[in-house]
Amino acid sequence: MTDTVAAPSAAGPSAEADTVIHARDVAFAPFALPGFSGGTHAAFVNTDTAKAPFIALLRMEPGAVLARHWHPRSTEAVYVLEGEMINNGERLPAGSCLAHGPGVIHGPHATETGCTLMFIQQPGVGPDDSIFA
Repeated sequence: MTDTVAAPSAAGPSAEADTVIHARDVAFAPFALPGFSGGTHAAFVNTDTAKAPFIALLRMEPGAVLARHWHPRSTEAVYVLEGEMINNGERLPAGSCLAHGPGVIHGPHATETGCTLMFIQQPGVGPDDSIFA
C-alpha cells in the first residue's frame, strides 16, 4: 500500500462559497461549429475558468458527427453520460471516457443512437479552441 500526501497549496484556505449549478438550471441550446453535422445542442456548465476547468455538455442526435479536430491549448476529457459515442470507429457506451493533451488529433465523434457528452477542458479555453483537421 502506498501512502499519498497532497502537495501543499500555494493559496491558503478560502471562505469563498462553492459554485453550485443545479440540473434544472442547465439550459441546452442549438450549437454548431464548422465540422459539426446533424443535430447538436450544448449547455455551458462552467465558463469561469478561474474557479474550475471549462465544462460543457453536448447532446448529439442520432446520426450527428463532430469531425476530426484538435485543441492547440487545452487538455480535454470527454465523458459519455448517456447513449453511445463512436470515437474514430471505437464504440464508447455510457460511462466511458477519453482524454488527450494539446495538439492530439481526435475524432471523428459520431453517434448512431444519440448521446450526451461532458467535455472538460483545461486551462481556460472553450469551444474556440478547436481546429478541424
